[in-house]
Amino acid sequence: MNPYSMPMELVELENRLRARPGDEPTAGLRDRVLQAVAESVLPEQPSSAGPWDGWYWAAVAAGILIVLNLSMISASQDEFSARPALSPNQTSAELQTLRMLEAQQEGIFK
Repeated sequence: MNPYSMPMELVELENRLRARPGDEPTAGLRDRVLQAVAESVLPEQPSSAGPWDGWYWAAVAAGILIVLNLSMISASQDEFSARPALSPNQTSAELQTLRMLEAQQEGIFK
């Protein structure tokens, strides 16, 4: 850990600890403490990508595509299923029209 990159609070704390009366700590104590803090705060990252990293991201992309496709399918189904309901008068008028067309077809095809 670079001592110049420490936050000001830690620099001030170090200076106050140095100013305290008492025995001087060993020369390597500061370096050991800074090294321990650096290891606990910043764990080492693997240097190269593992063999499963590519498969993980491929699975994430596949999941996203499936969700997008399902949402597009459901959106397309909503357009056709959102027809307004017919009133009873409209239903009876349509039934009469259909019966009239059937009667005409029977007369034509006889």
